[in-house]
Amino acid sequence: MKRVKFGYKSAFGGRLFMLLWIAYFSTYICRLNFSAVMPELLGDGSFTQGETAAVSSAFFICYGVGQLFSGIACDKFSSRLLIFIGVLLSGLSNILIFLLSGSYTALIILWALNGLAQAFVWAPILKLAGDYYSEGEKLKFGVDISTTVPLGTLASYGVSLITLLFAEWKFVFLVCGIIVIIVAFYWITGSAGLKNAPKAGCAAAEEEQAGNSVSAKRLIKIIFISGTALLMIPIAIQGTLKDSVTQWIPTFLKSEYNMGTSLSLLLTMLLPVINVTGAYLAKLLNKRLKNELATSAVFFGAAAAFLIILMAAGTKSAILALICMAGITNSMFAINVMLITMVPLHYSRFGRTGTVGGLLNAVAYIGCGLLNIGAGAILETSGGWTALFIMWLALAAAAAVVTIICVKPWKKFTAER
Repeated sequence: MKRVKFGYKSAFGGRLFMLLWIAYFSTYICRLNFSAVMPELLGDGSFTQGETAAVSSAFFICYGVGQLFSGIACDKFSSRLLIFIGVLLSGLSNILIFLLSGSYTALIILWALNGLAQAFVWAPILKLAGDYYSEGEKLKFGVDISTTVPLGTLASYGVSLITLLFAEWKFVFLVCGIIVIIVAFYWITGSAGLKNAPKAGCAAAEEEQAGNSVSAKRLIKIIFISGTALLMIPIAIQGTLKDSVTQWIPTFLKSEYNMGTSLSLLLTMLLPVINVTGAYLAKLLNKRLKNELATSAVFFGAAAAFLIILMAAGTKSAILALICMAGITNSMFAINVMLITMVPLHYSRFGRTGTVGGLLNAVAYIGCGLLNIGAGAILETSGGWTALFIMWLALAAAAAVVTIICVKPWKKFTAER
């Protein structure tokens, strides 16, 4: 039977991509299922908007903090084992939510633990990609792996929708938990031969060995000189606009247009299908601009434009609102590829892909968690959805400005070899 390479140079490269893709894809099943059941929790009076925002923020903040440890850990310990532990514990935490669904305290603690568990998946994935793929394959990997986000979102809402058609909301966590635990064992068995696989050539191995000697002090200096430090502001905003917008869409559709939970989820599922194109649009534009930050600035501008339209007329038309939100999230997925995936891969020559990847992802999710608490507070005031859209617009505009400032130092950094 012919082995599928998925466009990579070797059968091993294709198989590694498939395993990494499935592992990260599965984390979204146990990440956005809470967003899917939020209309049910709010509809039956179980929780307020502020309380659901707090639960969601607990995940984002713990996920972000965990990234800091994950990035450092995967540069020192087995990335394969870290991915297994992260995926497995994510599934288990969801099953425990099912068992203890009557307790708000249990829900917020277990959802926070879910975030902490999932934190030990992304940075190790970047570390393995930096180790085993050549420079030419890294951009391809960065774009290809990004499809896990929209497709994982689609899968999470799909599984949740089907479950809600037959059972109450707590069973969503049971079903999703079981699926993800199965994936955890698929990963650990499928990646058993990773230790004996060759890395990406002698040059890459030499770079990795040299990179391992880079001190923390020198790494910090590089982060500042390259513009990566200042870049953390738009990265935090990107995380907010990507995940916070996605999370609130079902609730927005139900509250503004009196849609049932099933219909709001079904319409929300259209967005990930559209968002798959975001990564490839970013790839095409970046081939022209040859600068991940310049590409990101363009998409921040596009998101701002969609937010202006959303404020002007989106609350009067469900279809227009969905188009605008699709434009916003599509832009954020494009930026996510550039800033969260491609930027850390440029640090592979210093042997610090995992550390930088974990740091940047931490910033994205901690920022999202903190700003999401503000979103819940805004929605409980008289300002409502319009006030929230204004906040998102101000963030997108600020991110565009800061990203443009970072373009020149980043260009100089990437030109150095």
